[in-house]
Amino acid sequence: MKISTKLLVIVILTLAEISLTLWSVFEISKGAKFHQLNSLHLKYSAVFSEQVDKLNSGYQIDTDMLRHTIEQIRQQPTECLAQVNILNEIIMKQIGTYHALGICEQDIIESNNALAILDKFDNKEIDEESAIVELKNYVLIFNENSSLFEKPIADTVSFVMRTMIPMVIFISLFNIIFIGYMSRSISGSIRGLISLMSSEGNNDELERKIDQNVSGELKELLDVTKERLTNEIMMNEVNEKLEAVVTARTRSLEKANSELEQFAYRTSHDLKAPLTSTKGLARFIIQDIEGGQLENAKDDASKIVEQMGKLESLVEGILSLSAANSDVENIKALDIRKLIDESKEPYSGDLESMNFKVVESIQLESPMISEEVRVKQIIDNLVSNAIKYADKAKEQPCVNISVYDDLDNYYLDVEDNGLGIPEHRQNEVFQMFKRFHPTVNKGSGLGMSIIKKHVDSLNGSIEMKSSEKGTKFSVVIPREITE
Repeated sequence: MKISTKLLVIVILTLAEISLTLWSVFEISKGAKFHQLNSLHLKYSAVFSEQVDKLNSGYQIDTDMLRHTIEQIRQQPTECLAQVNILNEIIMKQIGTYHALGICEQDIIESNNALAILDKFDNKEIDEESAIVELKNYVLIFNENSSLFEKPIADTVSFVMRTMIPMVIFISLFNIIFIGYMSRSISGSIRGLISLMSSEGNNDELERKIDQNVSGELKELLDVTKERLTNEIMMNEVNEKLEAVVTARTRSLEKANSELEQFAYRTSHDLKAPLTSTKGLARFIIQDIEGGQLENAKDDASKIVEQMGKLESLVEGILSLSAANSDVENIKALDIRKLIDESKEPYSGDLESMNFKVVESIQLESPMISEEVRVKQIIDNLVSNAIKYADKAKEQPCVNISVYDDLDNYYLDVEDNGLGIPEHRQNEVFQMFKRFHPTVNKGSGLGMSIIKKHVDSLNGSIEMKSSEKGTKFSVVIPREITE
């Protein structure tokens, strides 16, 4: 058997094992999903029961609230049925748990019937007492369906785990043994060729032995290698000179192209915030003029002028960075508090509406001396990310900004209690075009890569820690580089 055929068999067996393993994991996770849906069904059934009990105490029927709760109850069996495929149905029929799907279907019907009772009450087709009696009956039905659903689903999940896990283990062991055999066969052929090539003798005798003992891809490899070595020996000197020229030109082109791409990325990303703010102010001016509020319109126009000034300054800074990456003329003493205030300014409305708290702690023995454009963009991006990805479900969204120094470094810590970054994607944080919460903010995904570029240019470092409780970025900028 040729080596390529052996490798193909190994690949096919590996793919089969991976596919089966992934399918098993998916099915087991689906069982966990079923348990979760049933737990939610129990939860909303309990809520519904409490709401109905309150009606007995003289509370007025709130049909909107009851209808919402019933719809939540109905959602769980609906999602359960959507999760089931043909293979699941076959398995459930074989092990006698197929009636769980019937429970889901019946639960949906009962939910619709309960909603119909509310519709009749709204249309005054039945009185309040009759409606309460009917709703009490559905409380019992929903609770009973939850109880009946749990056992068949538990049996189904147990069956999948009892069958899939041993099957995966068996196939894995088979693959290990078979692939080991194939690997030894391939390595044996290669060792034989190495031994032959290491044997003593003249070239004619060696070629005769190769013709007699070597075949297939190894023989083709030797023929190609022999021809290639002959050509390389003849063209070695010419190739070295050409490679030196090509390498130098390639590096120059790659560097120019990389700088051009970085310039485009920074421009599109960092100009967005001032343009968005200006656009909003322009809308306010139109509204103020239409409402006869000329003083407000003047104020907004002044703000636009201010934003355009900042925009012009930002463009000049970016152009300066792209023109000379190692330029140190911009190094100066920085007003860190002013930079932080400027980073918050485009989001002043959001900070107020979200009750967002910004805590600043600046403890510098002396003013920070560094490149203003780079430090400003680092602060702007970190603060804006903390605001844009705030967790609105938390009682007090906030970000803590700490700036301090020691004999060797400046330190900037930005810690928020926002949405955080999924653990399995944290290694992508500083890559371009990576967005972790696209439904929350429609950013370009370039902010963190821009921050990393600036930190690297300052010969600094940046670290991140993130969880569901929030995210902390720690930036270190060496003193000796900037002073």
